[in-house]
Amino acid sequence: MYVAVTSGVMALYPFVHNKRIKKSQFMKEITRAEDTLFSASHPHLYKCFNVSKVVLSSVIALMGVATVILPSVLGVSDTFHMILLVVGIVLLLFGIYRLFWHSQEMVYWPTKSIVRSGTLYMDAAEVQRINRMVEKNDFSALERIACKDGGNGRLDYLVSKDGKFVAIQLFQFVPYNYEPVSEKCYYSNDDVAAVIARCFSF
Repeated sequence: MYVAVTSGVMALYPFVHNKRIKKSQFMKEITRAEDTLFSASHPHLYKCFNVSKVVLSSVIALMGVATVILPSVLGVSDTFHMILLVVGIVLLLFGIYRLFWHSQEMVYWPTKSIVRSGTLYMDAAEVQRINRMVEKNDFSALERIACKDGGNGRLDYLVSKDGKFVAIQLFQFVPYNYEPVSEKCYYSNDDVAAVIARCFSF
């Protein structure tokens, strides 16, 4: 269960139908160096509280509070009191940290599917290969992405767990920074998204 916490007016992105794949929905946005895939907004992506994570974080915080208070009520020794006080403070801070920074997940709202973000590194040649597919909007030959621990190429991605939404953006290293090679590209509810999503393990 999710509770949406983000609202506001967002720019609507134009959809362009793919001629190669029937009923394909494809969106592009002009990219600036400072405006990346992870910082851009999208009308169907929302930051939501995961209710189970909120409950767990709250329980941890309450355990911390109880651990701080109980030694005074029970009248334990000073040494044990100090140990419980430290443990309680740690639990309280950990619960608060989880509540505000780890209880939210990005969700693709049309299907309520969790969206994972990530970065893959690769050779410049692999970036150019994928970029040609992006420009043609034809990913039929995309069976895998040749990733490395590091490289001159970078691919930022967002992918929903159900494979109904994928967003990618390509970069190439130009001293001393990764510069965008492609636009931010969004694929949703079509065969293209399914093809690209297969390349990412959720």
